[in-house]
Amino acid sequence: MNRRSAIRNVGFLSGGIFLLPYACETTPELIYSNFPLIKRKEQNVIGQICNLILAEDPVNFPTPEKRVDFVLTMINDCGSPREISFLTNGLNSFLTSISPQQKIDFSDLLIEEQNKFIGDQLEEKSLISDFLNLLKRYSILHFKTSENYLTQYLKFEFMPGRYLGRVAV
Repeated sequence: MNRRSAIRNVGFLSGGIFLLPYACETTPELIYSNFPLIKRKEQNVIGQICNLILAEDPVNFPTPEKRVDFVLTMINDCGSPREISFLTNGLNSFLTSISPQQKIDFSDLLIEEQNKFIGDQLEEKSLISDFLNLLKRYSILHFKTSENYLTQYLKFEFMPGRYLGRVAV
């Protein structure tokens, strides 16, 4: 092996080592079978919308998964074809109603503008309001199925029929 190719290989190796952490992402992209065209960017937008509708509180109400993962998994696995079409078509019209040329993202807006936009869209009767109501329904379901909500507020017991050993009759 000659010296030039050895130096070139060392350069490629060191460059690859420095670029490897930037090329790899820690979380894999989830692809859903019923709506495979919804990629990570759209999933992030759906997550922002769900958190604006009902804010996540991981300290007081911890859940095993993030809200966006729960919502999309429930729609994918349990949703009717009508709900799936509400999600896909509603998301497309939601993104185009923000900016028809897709120059402005939803995350570029201020929080107040995001809340006002979602509130205005919920008041109208359109495909976007059906989409937002679908996300609202599954966001509330995610909150209501958290363990702390069930045990502290509803006094739900996971094991029915509590055993009380020595009780006066």
